[in-house]
Amino acid sequence: MSQAEKDLGIKIHIEKCPANADNRQAKIATLLTSGDDSVDLITVNDEMISEFKHKGFLLPLEDTVMTEETAANFLQEYLKEICMSDGHIFSVPFRMDIMAFWVNQELLDQAGLDRLSCLSDLEILQKKLQNTGKYAYGDAWEISYIYNSISEYVDFFGGDYTDWTDPKTREAAEYMKRMLDTGMISEENLIDQHDQLNEKFINGQYGCMFMYTGVLSTFQNAGVYGKDKIHMAPFPEFDEKVTNIATWQYVLNKNSDHKEAALKFLQYVSGYEASKNYGQLTKMCPARLDVIEDKNFDLDGIEMIRQYLKDYKLKARPLCADSIEAVSTMGTEFQKYVLGQKTEAEFFTGAQNCIDQYYKKASY
Repeated sequence: MSQAEKDLGIKIHIEKCPANADNRQAKIATLLTSGDDSVDLITVNDEMISEFKHKGFLLPLEDTVMTEETAANFLQEYLKEICMSDGHIFSVPFRMDIMAFWVNQELLDQAGLDRLSCLSDLEILQKKLQNTGKYAYGDAWEISYIYNSISEYVDFFGGDYTDWTDPKTREAAEYMKRMLDTGMISEENLIDQHDQLNEKFINGQYGCMFMYTGVLSTFQNAGVYGKDKIHMAPFPEFDEKVTNIATWQYVLNKNSDHKEAALKFLQYVSGYEASKNYGQLTKMCPARLDVIEDKNFDLDGIEMIRQYLKDYKLKARPLCADSIEAVSTMGTEFQKYVLGQKTEAEFFTGAQNCIDQYYKKASY
């Protein structure tokens, strides 16, 4: 921000948001709903933009910031699914996280595995870890987080998150339940969010997990990142080579009293040089593809990120205007299913009811 202030000749005042995702979304929703003009620009995640872009709180940016030339440097399907509504672009992505495959190489080595190339390798790893208090796989299955993994596995199996009559969608959920039934994953993960999962992974409890690339700095700070320790790896072989992505984005409050300065800032941060500087200063992956693909752009883990970009289709997560309620409803249905509180048929019906209620209604 200090670099932006210097380059643009403007003063930027920063107000912190709550760290908790639900509290953060509630605070920003209250600010926007009340017509508050004290905040000009807001950083939002996928869940927040999926709600706010439909409600008239934000200024569209396709004519001033996210022009055709600028927007071409971002993932097009992602822009369409997450940042756009009714043909308008309402946000400027600045940081991208790819759902990566992380492995604990020490545990793999102990099991005699160089890598986890297929699902049967996970079974081998679990057999080696039996009765050790460690598990082949870790995940965050708390009700408000599990949709990340449900949508990921549905895509892996070639299914459709919005169609629970699809045999491949059902196969993905059945596989996840077997992971719990066979002890590949710990029942503790049913209350874990990402922070708890990451801590346990750092402590060596799991052989592998799917987690966003932004966690790399957490592993570095804990002294466990490296090719012989915890690192990103190619995915095990599934039916489809696909993974989720998420971004942090800037949006412009339509009630802003400083629209001219705010647009000036957005034009700056959406550009190539500022995106590159952001990545180098924060050690986070920027959202512009041309920066990521620039061979002169150096960042820990960047080669694996480029490999993901090359080898896998990157998809936006399935979100809707009421994402907080929708993901928790799906998470509750899934937990009841894997714990045996609902039959398979009851879960599939409940999951489809969730989709019909939140994703297929015509209010937006």
